[in-house]
Amino acid sequence: MKHLLTTTLILFTLSMFGQTNCSTYYPFEEGMSLEYQLKNKKGKEEGAMKYTVTTSDNQSATINQEIFDKKGKSLLSNEFDMTCSGNSVTIDFESLLSGDLLQQIESMDTELSGTDVVLPNELEVGQELPDASISMSMNMAGIKMNSNINITDRKVIGMETITTPAGTFDCVVITQNSSGKMMVSINSSQKTWLAEGVGMVKSEDYNKNGKLQQTTLLTSYSAQ
Repeated sequence: MKHLLTTTLILFTLSMFGQTNCSTYYPFEEGMSLEYQLKNKKGKEEGAMKYTVTTSDNQSATINQEIFDKKGKSLLSNEFDMTCSGNSVTIDFESLLSGDLLQQIESMDTELSGTDVVLPNELEVGQELPDASISMSMNMAGIKMNSNINITDRKVIGMETITTPAGTFDCVVITQNSSGKMMVSINSSQKTWLAEGVGMVKSEDYNKNGKLQQTTLLTSYSAQ
C-alpha cells in the first residue's frame, strides 16, 4: 500500500479533471469532484481517491486530494494550486510532495527547488510534453539528506475510447516515467487516459520491469 500511495500522489498531480475557458482538461470549476477506485496488480480493490476543487477564480484553483483505504478510512490528504497561463495549465512543483510530508518538513532546515508541471490545453498524437522535477535537501541534526523526483519522457501516444463505471469516454493517451527517491525509491512508468471536459478517467502504473502494479478508474464525477 505504501508503494500505491507514493506513485498515486505523483501521478494524479499531473492529470486532473474539469473544463473552463482557460483549461481543456484540468479542474477550475469550484465544487467539482471526482472519485476513483484504486486496484492492485491482481485487480483487487485497494482503496479510493477523491479530488475536489475547493476554490477557483477561473485563472487559478485550489484542489484537495484525499486517499482512502478499502474500508473508507482516510489515509492522507493534500492540497495544491493550479494556474492558467496562455495555452497551458501550470502546477507548482511542490505539488509532487504529499501534504503530510510538507507538514513534516516545515520545522526542518529544508531547501526545495524544481521545475513546475506544465500541461498544454491542446494535445496531439506524437506530442512531447515538458519534464517536471522536485529536489529536496534536509539538514537533520547536522546530517544532510537529499531526495528528488523526476517526471520524464512525457508524450501523447494515441487516442482511445474506454469505459469505466462513470461512463464511456473518448480519450487522449499519455505515457511518462517517474524516477528518484523521496523516502522510498521511485522507478516506474505511467499510462494515463484523459477526456476533454472530464480529465483523467483511467491510469495504469508499471514497475521498472514493465509489469502492471496498479490501476485507477473513474467511478463518478459531479459539480455542485
